[in-house]
Amino acid sequence: MIWLLATRDDDADVLGSVAARLERIRLTPLASSDLAAIAQDRLGRLPDERTRRFLDASAGNPLLAIDVLDNLARAAARGEPDTVPEEFGATITRRLADLPEGARALVELVAVCGSTITVQEAVRLAEQPTGPGRDSALATALESGLITSTDQNLTPRHDLVREAVYVSLPDRAVRTLRRRLAEHHLHAGQALLAAPHARAAATSGDVAGALILIAAAEELATAGPDDAGDLAALAFRTVRPQQPEWLDVGRRCLSVLRRTQRAGEALAAADVILAHVDDANLIGAIESEAARALWLGGRLDELLARNEPVLTTRTLTPAVGARLTAARALAGTRVRTGEQAAREAAGALELARATGDKDALAMALHAVGEAARNEGRHQDALVSFRQLRALAGPHQLAEEITALQFLDRYDHAQLLLDEVRSDFSNSTRSILPALISAQMWQDFNLGRSDDADSTAKTLQELGRQLGSGVYVFDAIIVQTSLELLRGDTAAAAALLAQADRLSEADDEVRRPGLTVMRGWLAFAQGRPAEAVDLLGPVASGATNSCSYWPMWPCWMGLFFEIGTAGADSDFTKTVVQVAELAAERNPGVASFEGVALSLRGRQQHDLPTLAESSAVLARSPRPILRAFGADCYGRALLADGQRDLGLELLDRAWGDYHRMDARVHRDGVQHAMREAGARRKKWPRAVTRPRTGWASLTAAEQRVALLIADGHSNRSAADKLGVSVHTVGTHLRMAFSKLGVQSRVQLANTVNRAERVIPRSGG
Repeated sequence: MIWLLATRDDDADVLGSVAARLERIRLTPLASSDLAAIAQDRLGRLPDERTRRFLDASAGNPLLAIDVLDNLARAAARGEPDTVPEEFGATITRRLADLPEGARALVELVAVCGSTITVQEAVRLAEQPTGPGRDSALATALESGLITSTDQNLTPRHDLVREAVYVSLPDRAVRTLRRRLAEHHLHAGQALLAAPHARAAATSGDVAGALILIAAAEELATAGPDDAGDLAALAFRTVRPQQPEWLDVGRRCLSVLRRTQRAGEALAAADVILAHVDDANLIGAIESEAARALWLGGRLDELLARNEPVLTTRTLTPAVGARLTAARALAGTRVRTGEQAAREAAGALELARATGDKDALAMALHAVGEAARNEGRHQDALVSFRQLRALAGPHQLAEEITALQFLDRYDHAQLLLDEVRSDFSNSTRSILPALISAQMWQDFNLGRSDDADSTAKTLQELGRQLGSGVYVFDAIIVQTSLELLRGDTAAAAALLAQADRLSEADDEVRRPGLTVMRGWLAFAQGRPAEAVDLLGPVASGATNSCSYWPMWPCWMGLFFEIGTAGADSDFTKTVVQVAELAAERNPGVASFEGVALSLRGRQQHDLPTLAESSAVLARSPRPILRAFGADCYGRALLADGQRDLGLELLDRAWGDYHRMDARVHRDGVQHAMREAGARRKKWPRAVTRPRTGWASLTAAEQRVALLIADGHSNRSAADKLGVSVHTVGTHLRMAFSKLGVQSRVQLANTVNRAERVIPRSGG
């Protein structure tokens, strides 16, 4: 007969003296391979990354592992998100309750902290006594297995353990610990770590909490604008107008909201503050902050209407007067003609320098840069925008990047965009809308159509959330351009109708871009005369415009094509003059100089000039302009009887058009080559991507879908891919729509089926 006895207590006296003759078998935790075998038995498949993460929390305990697996199976069957398994949570709660008070306090603090904390910090924040009592509490907490220690740093044993402890605590206890942690991290210069604790600890009317929130927001305004904006908005809601600290806290919140480009929230905060103040200079200072929010929202009429009455107040200090003057000049770059806007901006800059007010100087530099860009003086614009960034900080970086793009310095522009992600540890989660817009135009101009499209969707959604109509409009323009390049005029028309209904931005902001898009759409739909009528005023007013759109090199070639198709020589002559003026104002920039040469060569049927234009545009970083130069010269060579060289140029153009998914131009080149008797094996492979199914997803959407199917959160996927969490969300929504799924579980199943047919690629 064999007796098998089991106990959890190594020191238990089970059978008295008989115990000495027993053979002891110590059961160790199950290995990962054992847990995987249990998972396959319970789930009918090997565990994926998400399941393995939950199994790790069981620490090799078979009962807890089975509870975890059964809970996951039930959640998957119901289409519910994964949560802490019930029995697992109950076990952790019992284990916590059995601890002495000091040890329990340490475990609770480490769980609420949610990240690594030093032993010294944890003991102090848990308000443990010094001496032997402290050491005993720490030792007991570690022996419980709920927390672990590595190199004098404490962490929860597993995320599920942390979550189980956290949900067992009363709300009041959580807020108390969160407040201590927020204050600790803030005083240590760790605003990013303080932010989530400050947010969770906030309660209405809590001035001390509001001060922690706004201090953390100010620290994060550059490195983490998403978090900073959230904290500032919460701080503003936390403190009450009747409290003495409200005005100071409110102004600080307004400044952060404006700097983090929360246009709608900044304007709302400004209006609330203005309702409670009467001092003229204070009103002027608040209105100058509101002006910058209105600029971001594209609400220029309102900006000027609010600005003028305050600016005429005689008791304003020179500094406040200079700010309001600069705000008016900035708005003027969108509503006044080029020379007038430039003069007004220069005057505002002179006044700002005389007062020495930093805010006035920043707005005036911005106005000077915008006026220079509208006149096509992009090197001058770059100088102003560099000075602006040096003065106002990285949140003004987008203007500098845009100026570099106009100067064909895309490598330098990308380096600055990459710095945004590399400079700060949370950069993938906190990119400003202006920088997302700059990346969108970078992708579009460099022919990265899928990336530009997905970034435009992200920007449009984010712009609507933040009340920034300018970004919503820019995103729609890029999406419309992509659809017209692909030849989908119905989709382009639908997007333009959406832009027409965009009430967040004034007509002055929308009109230049909308006019160009409408003219392009009319041409694409076979109405060149209507297109010329629409674009005629744009071209003729380009030299004194309140927008940079008419002098953008990519439009000039399109305008010439439209004028040629519409047989309007006056229009094409004007377009050539505008192109040559743009080249003159941007010497050495291949995109401007090459387009001017191409249009002049076509106008005069000058083959040597077209040859020179093709050579110059071959140096342009913009694939559509490289293709344009080769296309125009290649067709001219065919017409001149130089078939072989002409086909070589058209082959090059076809490749550039195809890579950027410019199907209309690609198909036009292909037709011209067929007419010349050429055939290419690569042509049949140029197929259109399907609308639904795994093959319909872009490469970026597939990468996101694979990570989410593997159990990643949106945030961890963003970190892994080096993109913003907003971009991941956009890709994920598109994947859900194209795949016809409604949950992450369904997505995982769909991805698994797709991978059986199309194996996952590396990277």
